[in-house]
Amino acid sequence: MHKIALKSNISSEAIGAIFIVLFVAVFIVANFVVGFVCPVYILAMVVGVSLAIIFPQSGLLAVVFLTMVFERFFTLQAFWIGKVEYKIYPLDILMVGIFLGLVVQYLLGQKIKFKKIDWLLFSFVILNFIYFVWSVFVARADANLAFSSFKNYAFYSLFYFIALFLIRTQADLQRLFKFFLAGGVAIVGFIIFGLANGEGLWSQYTPLSTEGVRILAFTHSLYIAIALLPTILYTAFAKKCSRALNFLIAIWTVGILGTLMRHLWIAIAVAVAILYVTLPRENKFEFAKFAWRLAVPFLAVLVLVFYAVVMIPQSKLSNSVNNSLEAVSQRAASLASVSADESFAWRGLVWKNAFERFKTNPVLGIGTGQMIYVETEDYKAFIEFRNIHNSYLAILIQLGIVGFGLFFYFVYKNIQYLFRSNGNDAYEYYKFSILSVLGIFLVSIPFQPYLETNLLAIFFWIALGLARALPEINFHPVKYSPKASPQSGI
Repeated sequence: MHKIALKSNISSEAIGAIFIVLFVAVFIVANFVVGFVCPVYILAMVVGVSLAIIFPQSGLLAVVFLTMVFERFFTLQAFWIGKVEYKIYPLDILMVGIFLGLVVQYLLGQKIKFKKIDWLLFSFVILNFIYFVWSVFVARADANLAFSSFKNYAFYSLFYFIALFLIRTQADLQRLFKFFLAGGVAIVGFIIFGLANGEGLWSQYTPLSTEGVRILAFTHSLYIAIALLPTILYTAFAKKCSRALNFLIAIWTVGILGTLMRHLWIAIAVAVAILYVTLPRENKFEFAKFAWRLAVPFLAVLVLVFYAVVMIPQSKLSNSVNNSLEAVSQRAASLASVSADESFAWRGLVWKNAFERFKTNPVLGIGTGQMIYVETEDYKAFIEFRNIHNSYLAILIQLGIVGFGLFFYFVYKNIQYLFRSNGNDAYEYYKFSILSVLGIFLVSIPFQPYLETNLLAIFFWIALGLARALPEINFHPVKYSPKASPQSGI
């Protein structure tokens, strides 16, 4: 591995991540084609865990890329023995490998000094464990639901510490961003497929409350949404950029619009507004100038699509574009009349009933593993508290003011810690990029079960870990290039 790295000018961590991605991808594709194949699964996991133990950062990089491309088919793929299903996901197994690798590094003398802010998250993890035990053995709640809540709030939040331990240099940070960008580039294929097919791959998992179909799955849209602003910021700090990057941003924008997720549109708009206000004056000017530059590739993409529609009016592409434009207009119009929208009405009903239950024990909450019954003339259902499509409210109701206060204070101190830090241009680029990712999450969290779904939550916890780690990283002056990122090696 080391010899390959020397010859190719690629780090051992990056090569290790590529091998993990290849083996796990083969398993996932085989799962699509012939179903679950146990020997292939075991081979992929053995290779993944082994490389993650030797190069823990390889495990993190692979997790980022695999989640962005394969989403639930990587993070929620159960293990089967015969007809028995075990919810041990590839994501979980790679996490175990990463932690074993961190233990090895710790024993070899690589240590990190914890701050008070880190102990806040430790406290949140311990609190969740206490709630899990109480909910299962005292409150007699559903053990599977309680364990799922514990896993999402406590286990996956450990990605904060994974990022904190593994991203300690500018090269580490840049390597992570490159794998993240690579995942975003791969999603372009899903956008093209959605436009050509008339419906996005795997978009059926998040049905619409209005007419229309998504040309891109919600999860893929989230991933390119949190990649969008760091990419735009790169142009603001580099002051020039390649046309290919401009077209990439334009295509991502088409995908985000085509996914028809209104809360993402709002989150991006809010994040852009905050960035424009907080950026240094020089970079603010470049940020605004890029918005005009983006119009050219964006219009070029629209012209190409329009040309294809006109030349082949009865094609799937033509029907897809027409349907997408109509759906986008309907979704945008629905923001002005939320009372008539089925999705908003459902949320209002569930949130109201959930809050009534919260009033019974506002300080400590009701515990995890619980369900709520909602009923109207046309709708009756038991809804899991963890699935009320508002992570803030879900934490508040289940863990009470104590748990929510601990979570909120931890997030607030992390953002404050990063925002008040300063450095050179390279540092400022990463600083505002991380803040933009956190901004999109914080605005979006009240609208979906972000922290209750591992394929969404892990990027939030990683971003918080980067916010904590960044001020401790030493940066060197960087010369930006329109063809490459600040450092040529991966």
